[in-house]
Amino acid sequence: MKRPQTNSLRYNKPALAMKTLYKVSTFLILGLGILHISMTLVIFRSLTPGALWFVSGGMVIIFLSFFNFILMGEAGKQRIVRMLTHTANLIGLLFAGAMLIIESRRGRPGPLSWVVLALLVFETIAAFRYSSR
Repeated sequence: MKRPQTNSLRYNKPALAMKTLYKVSTFLILGLGILHISMTLVIFRSLTPGALWFVSGGMVIIFLSFFNFILMGEAGKQRIVRMLTHTANLIGLLFAGAMLIIESRRGRPGPLSWVVLALLVFETIAAFRYSSR
């Protein structure tokens, strides 16, 4: 009697779910960076050094998502790409944590700060898991 062929998708559901969530979180981070830049003219009424710093923060967030998109592709098999992506994720996570601490000292941090931190924690963990494939 012939053994039925196994469906590899059925046995890899957790890995597939993690990969999908990793892609979704990377798109969310990209959207967060675009939102950050688009809010500049709402928060700052004119082009000031503070406004440029705010825009640069959005650009950093966008480039963080670019690193993760590159990791998902064929280039992610290269050691240097993995190292740079993990370093960028850890730096982004460090900055998000620092912003949360600064906001905590000034008062209570808003819920968006916690969401961003959670998103970056997941992104960092997912990138490490994804690159170990």
